[in-house]
Amino acid sequence: MVAVYEAGVAVARESRRVGGGPSPSAPPPSLLASAPLRVPAHDRDYVVVFQADSSSVFAVPEEGTLLVGSAPEADLAMHGEGVAPRHARIVAHDGGVTLHAVALEPEARLEVNGEPVVGLRRLASGDVVTAGEVTLVLHRDPRRAGARVLCDDAALAARLAEETARAVRYRRPLAVISVELGEVPISARAGMASAALEALRRADVVAYGGGGELVVLLPETSGSANTPAERVLRALLPFAPAARAGLALCPDDASDPDALLTGARNAARCAGEGQVASMARAVVSLVVGERSIVVADPSMRKVYDLVERLAPSDLPVLVLGETGVGKEAVAAALHEWSLRKAGPFVAINCAALPESLVESELFGHERGAFTGAIGFKPGLLEGADGGTVLLDEIGELSAGAQAKLLRVLELRRFLRVGATSERTLDVRVVAATNRPLEAEVEAGRFRRDLYFRLGAAAIFLPPLRDRPLDLPVLARAFLDEARDRLGRPRLTLSPDAIDRLARHAWPGNVRELRNAMEYVAATALRKVVEADELPAQIGEGAPVWARVQAQPVGARAEGGGAHEPPRPRAKSLYDEIRDLERSRMVEALDESSGVRVRAAALIGMPLRTFVTKLKEYGIGSTEGRRAPRSG
Repeated sequence: MVAVYEAGVAVARESRRVGGGPSPSAPPPSLLASAPLRVPAHDRDYVVVFQADSSSVFAVPEEGTLLVGSAPEADLAMHGEGVAPRHARIVAHDGGVTLHAVALEPEARLEVNGEPVVGLRRLASGDVVTAGEVTLVLHRDPRRAGARVLCDDAALAARLAEETARAVRYRRPLAVISVELGEVPISARAGMASAALEALRRADVVAYGGGGELVVLLPETSGSANTPAERVLRALLPFAPAARAGLALCPDDASDPDALLTGARNAARCAGEGQVASMARAVVSLVVGERSIVVADPSMRKVYDLVERLAPSDLPVLVLGETGVGKEAVAAALHEWSLRKAGPFVAINCAALPESLVESELFGHERGAFTGAIGFKPGLLEGADGGTVLLDEIGELSAGAQAKLLRVLELRRFLRVGATSERTLDVRVVAATNRPLEAEVEAGRFRRDLYFRLGAAAIFLPPLRDRPLDLPVLARAFLDEARDRLGRPRLTLSPDAIDRLARHAWPGNVRELRNAMEYVAATALRKVVEADELPAQIGEGAPVWARVQAQPVGARAEGGGAHEPPRPRAKSLYDEIRDLERSRMVEALDESSGVRVRAAALIGMPLRTFVTKLKEYGIGSTEGRRAPRSG
């Protein structure tokens, strides 16, 4: 008891010293000296509470929440000036203790070691909590305080962002695992946490993702990630027999933290009970006529789910999205999955129709309808009779053509230019535009009634930059298609190339990506395509450190004059860091006579990372070793 008391006094005094002077909230030593204490259990976390003229000990549960304040229902009752009825909560979870600020009153002061607490704060043994005039000192059992614990939601988000940025910045691998636990009782959480942590390295991060999910981050892990994923899943199966896991890799599957987590979750949904699935299992290949559409991003999967539901009807559909985003592919799917698939599918680019001949091209004309009309000609709409017509760039139609199109939609009849009798037309109309039609309607450039008629069913396609899971999948698919057409051997995109693609803005969307892969398939010199073999404009979307900028050799000074001496090609910061790292590794091997363990220790690098980088930088077995000294 004396030891506990003395520890409490020492920590309280230290907190006043660290805080920059005496703390008015801490009781004076004379009061502490006469305060009774209860001896806590030796294997439990506890809080020493100093208030008024007494002190007491309150045990912290292994898992649970304590309400702290002056309210009658408070678990840890405190009384004194500045103490709110519901001042704070102490939450014990997964081997850790967290303090949550609860009180809304501005005068309800809550500090840890003299620092104000807003929101939540994870506590360590010896932390001094000040609530009004009351002081609490946390003491943790060393065995529990030193144990590995799960991260909370906020810590998981921060670590995922940090690890992804590190992986992208330094070209280091990262794996993300999502484990769907199924129905698991709360009482099993502590056992699951211990089992998961014991199955992994100390460098790995484990957290509850909410909704019956466990998330694992595996730094420095790529192709071998399936092994730890299976190991952690086996450790969890005794607690969660229906558990299944999904795996996503950075940068192979995505270079964005949210996309990596989403990809791992998508993969987990594709796995069977007790199995691990990679992102490849979550990729869906949709057959649309003679073409195959690859979909990985959840937003696009929802788009094609909606297309599948709309396809059997004859409802007009308005497809919205930026140029090159894949609007024609959606229109083709609406046709191929409908009852009209035996009929024609006609795509019309309204922006390419000559303004003077728009009506003639769409609806056809009779002989002699205008100068040069030497015979009758069926219109493009008539050519789609019994099938589907795509009116791309519908916003470019003239007012007259808009009026006639509205009549076709409503009456299913049309009139050729120069004709006196109408013809029936059985066609399903799909319209597409990259313009904001609502704004066009307000500006008077597009008919309101036509807009409502076309927009009975609307499908929005997100741009490629907002579909990070689709990007690497589409890039590989387009590269394979182009390579097959050219008869070239298999080409693979390197992690650096995939990362560079992910950092491009893609203003031309899927069309621009397809063209880029066509270029790579035609010009790549190596089987593994590096970032420098991508089209030059792709690098413009990359951050400064990821670009290699070349200065023109022999460029003239501004305003004329003699030639400047040739400038060396500038290196990116990333390349400079790689060169420095390689040289330090060689120097360390030289200093340690080629002993890898000693060399890694000399430069403070983990041995596994050191060995991996030896292969990455091509450092041979004899490089860096000192030559034998004479004498």
